[in-house]
Formats: sequence, C-alpha cells, structure tokens
Amino acid sequence: MSKQKIFLIAMLFVIFFFGCTAIDAGAQVSQILVTGDNVKIDFDFYPAQQPNSPAVILLPDSRCDRKYFGSFPGKLNKAGFNVMTIDFRYKDIIAKAGNMQQQVQTIQKQNLNVLVDQDMKSVLDFLSTQNSVDPKRICILGTSLGSRIALKSGVLYKTKALILVSLSGEELFPTGKILVKELLSEYGDKPILFMSFVKDWGNNFRAPEDNKMYMNWVKGKCELKIWPGEGHGVDFINIGEAEQFVLSWLKQNL
Repeated sequence: MSKQKIFLIAMLFVIFFFGCTAIDAGAQVSQILVTGDNVKIDFDFYPAQQPNSPAVILLPDSRCDRKYFGSFPGKLNKAGFNVMTIDFRYKDIIAKAGNMQQQVQTIQKQNLNVLVDQDMKSVLDFLSTQNSVDPKRICILGTSLGSRIALKSGVLYKTKALILVSLSGEELFPTGKILVKELLSEYGDKPILFMSFVKDWGNNFRAPEDNKMYMNWVKGKCELKIWPGEGHGVDFINIGEAEQFVLSWLKQNL
C-alpha cells in the first residue's frame, strides 16, 4: 500500500473519530450539521459543565440567522444549560432579499415544513449524542418564524417545554393547512411560555391579543408575558428583566 493511501486512510479515521465523539464541556463550539437531505447548516453549541443537563435550542426569526441572539446563549450556558443556536437553511436567500418586509415575503414562499422535518431533526439527533445533554429535558425557544418551527417541532419530537416569542395568527404557515390551535392541543400538558410586546408587529400588531387567545387553547401549564413598549421576537434580549424571567422559567420547568 502506498504512503499516500495510508495517509488518506489515517485522515479519514481522524475525521470519523472526532466527528462522532461528544463535545467536551466548557467552551462554545461552532460547527456544521448536514441534514438528511444533504443541506449544510451552521450552529453554535454551548455544552453544560455537568452531564445529563437540560438543553435549550434557540431558533431565529425570519432572518434565519442565529447571531441576533447576541450574548444570550452564553448567559443560559453559565446558568447550567446546554445551549444550541442554529441558522435556518434559508439564511443566504433571506440575506439577499432586501428590507424586512421583503425578507418576510421571501421566507413565506419557502418550504417551511422542511425546517421541522430536516433542520430540527438534525439538531435533535446531534444533541442526543452529547453526554452533557439529558434528551428528556429539552426546551425549544423560538422567536417569530422560529416560534412556528418550535411549536410544530415540540409536538413532533415531544420536547419537554416550549417558549414561543411573538407567535401570531391562527395559521402556523402561510398555506393555512396547519392550525396553531390544533398543535397547542396536541402538545398536551407540557409547559409553554408565550411572550410578546405591547406593540408587537406580528399579525399586523395583533400579536398580543393572539397570545391571549392561545392561553385558552392550551391543555397544560402555560404562562403569558407581554413586555412593555415596542418589539418583536428576539428583541426581548434587550430587556434585562425579560432575560432573567426566561432563565427563571427554564429552571422551574426543565
């Protein structure tokens, strides 16, 4: 066997070995997931210091970009949680779409179910390989578009808790085939935290009233927090009290 072939085999072994082992606790790790339909998505993983710790998945808004969570993932991680933030597969498409209105219009034309069936499945498969993660204690926190993906994923993958920020409207996706009411009922008695703002532009500024409506559709433990002022989705991280409230809620429900 030639030296070149021996070197190639050795390199493949190293890639396979390190690609399949759990990530050590203590530092943020940025990697790429390859979904079942062969799409690459970027993510950051913050492993907890202790084994079998709860995990929080942070899902972005229509911009599909995890960077807008800022320092919030690190704060959750310091509190003892595994944290995973991801970019949705449509990030590059949205980045070229123009202003916020154009971005929303563009994302509405995409296949959003694939974010649940492929992107989220890959995320949960990855977490299941990590020694620091207790797979029975996972919360999905979704903002705006992410809240829609979080709700359907929570039902499909049976996660322990959900935090839905700026969810609005009665239909989950623009197609209208999936109703929020049905999914909230299917989620059963597991805890849900709804959050919005007094002036939240979701559903033409009806988001706060929509969230009050959702409270009547939930079978289990639920809570609603409407923050003062104007905001939408991930804007809650700009309110110190909101960050602390989320942290406290997670500790109580995971």
